[in-house]
Amino acid sequence: MAEKGSHALVFGASGLVGWGVVDQLLSNYPAQGTFSKVTASVNRPLSIKDSFWPEESPARPELELVSGVNLIEATVESLAKLLSTSVKGVEHVTHVFYFVYMPGDDPEEEVRVNRKMLECAVSALNQLCPELEFLVFPSGTKAYGIHVPGGVFQPPYEESMAPLPEAYQNTLNYPHLHDVLRKASADKHWTYCDVRPDAVIGFVPNGSAFNLAAHWATYLSLYANVEGKGAKIPFPGSLKGYNSLYNEASADIIAKCAIWAALHPEQTRNGQIFNIADQAKPESMRERWPALAAYFGLEGTAPAEGDDGLLKPSEYIKKHAGVLEQRGVNISPVFKGEFLDSYGYYLDFDRHLSLEKVRKTGFTEELDPNESWFKAFDRFKRAGMIAG
Repeated sequence: MAEKGSHALVFGASGLVGWGVVDQLLSNYPAQGTFSKVTASVNRPLSIKDSFWPEESPARPELELVSGVNLIEATVESLAKLLSTSVKGVEHVTHVFYFVYMPGDDPEEEVRVNRKMLECAVSALNQLCPELEFLVFPSGTKAYGIHVPGGVFQPPYEESMAPLPEAYQNTLNYPHLHDVLRKASADKHWTYCDVRPDAVIGFVPNGSAFNLAAHWATYLSLYANVEGKGAKIPFPGSLKGYNSLYNEASADIIAKCAIWAALHPEQTRNGQIFNIADQAKPESMRERWPALAAYFGLEGTAPAEGDDGLLKPSEYIKKHAGVLEQRGVNISPVFKGEFLDSYGYYLDFDRHLSLEKVRKTGFTEELDPNESWFKAFDRFKRAGMIAG
């Protein structure tokens, strides 16, 4: 267990999970005094006032926000200079949470860019942070082939499953990122692990890529305002997608698992992978969609038969955007929203995770998935990003 007064550095702090990591650290997870300082590193401008993180208090760790950390354009030298001049006490950083991801249309170019960013970051850390103990980064269920039509493995997916066929390896970030960290941590005091969720549910104050919660929050709230409370809203997907089993992970549970893993290197070290989800029990959108719709006063139903005439969520949002503008709603930007329209169609097979490995390490916390969605919706509402 790390001693009190640890200093956490979070890369990608304005992203979906990075924001959640900072939020949990500032909320004194796992206990008050574990971390005395949190440095939140972001690329896009973000003010503490607009971050919606816990407000300053005597009990809260110190927060330092560093903007303009552009890992795409950075060199090791420029990043080391930026961190050394912008992060007070960078030499005392003990734990790093690296939640940076740059999506791309060309899979091989995406791999190259994300590998370069991580290489730059850990090279700078090795120069500046002699007290570094642990680094956590995320992967995802593409490692189990969920992007391959029909899937590759039989669920529940376990971390020990064989790698995907070689044809898919060059288009996956994860093996390349593990390679970077394995080499960078060799003969060093620090070690690392990988937390692996499926669908991620959470809030960010300034938009993010592939944020399903923000996409559906905008869609459902707008639908309720246009069609009226009590209106029926079919699940935007296929019947197979509606019934397929999975287990989503809130940004909160991923953050808690990442922090816990960083504080227990004796059980999580040496690049181990840990599946993570809100709960071990798999469920389907047959359970989830009606609950999400009910939050907005709607009746969520199974997919409509012959839905050729139905607008996809992004199309509906575009058509009725004027309603949100009239109500002064500051829509949460969702990059790749059109891709999220296909979520309920292409993920039409069971893809649930086994949480047995992470449970054996001692991390046993679970959250109610419905409550995780509702919490994200509440946050979007408080931030004025969805219609009431």
